Amino acid sequence: MKATAQTPLDFGTLTAEQITSSILGYLHAHGFTAWAQPNRGEYDPTTQRWRPHPNARRGVPDILGFRRADGKFLGVEVKAGRDQLRTEQIDFLNELKAAGGLAFVARDFAHFVQSFERRGLHRVATAASLND
Repeated sequence: MKATAQTPLDFGTLTAEQITSSILGYLHAHGFTAWAQPNRGEYDPTTQRWRPHPNARRGVPDILGFRRADGKFLGVEVKAGRDQLRTEQIDFLNELKAAGGLAFVARDFAHFVQSFERRGLHRVATAASLND
C-alpha cells in the first residue's frame, strides 16, 4: 500500500463561546480562578431590545479572573470571526496592564495558549515560587 500525505485535522472555526469555554478550562488547570463576565446587558421585554446594565462598565473583558497563588488579576477579551476590539475594550486592557494585571486578546484558543506560555504563565505558580 502506498503511503499518502496526511492533511491536518480541521476543526473549523470556533465560536466566541467555544473559545471562552476552552480558555476557562485551561486557566483553571493552570492555577487561575476565572469566569465568563456577562457583558450583554439586560433584555427588556417591553422594548424587545438589549440595553446596557445600569451598573456595568463598558469595555470589561469577556473573561476575568485571578491567579490563586498571588491574586494577580487577569482579563481576556475574546474575539471571533470579524469581531473587532472597541475603543473602550482597548482602554480597559491598557488600564489593566498599567496596573500590573495580565491582559489578553484571544482570537482563537491556540494563539491564547501560545501567548500565555510565552509569558511563562503555564507553570502553575505557588506562593513560594513567586517569592523566589
